[in-house]
Amino acid sequence: MRKSLATIALLACGIALAQGARVWAFDYRPFTGHYSIYGGGLGDPVAPSKTSKNIAFWITGPVAKQMFKAMGPDLKDVCGAEDGNHIRQRAEVSCSFHPKDGYHCDFGFDLITGKSIGGSIC
Repeated sequence: MRKSLATIALLACGIALAQGARVWAFDYRPFTGHYSIYGGGLGDPVAPSKTSKNIAFWITGPVAKQMFKAMGPDLKDVCGAEDGNHIRQRAEVSCSFHPKDGYHCDFGFDLITGKSIGGSIC
């Protein structure tokens, strides 16, 4: 029975590949972005210290576009959502599309606690 199921699974993969379907595989891919390590808050950053150390990431390009598209509907009536800009946010991850600048996403982490925090402010 096990050989039969394995054979069927292999045949199904083979048929899918023959028809041009791509098999998804987990892999790490490069991306474009920037980061900043700081203390305090984003609105008033200071040098990192023993008691306050955060990191903010700002990523762009294809990965930002993939994230943006995966996040669902745009937020309405929020800071920055004007002049054709589209903003999507889930918890502490924020992505946007600007007609002139393209896609970008930002997020951050408190490096002392490991908790996620926002990566930008409006």
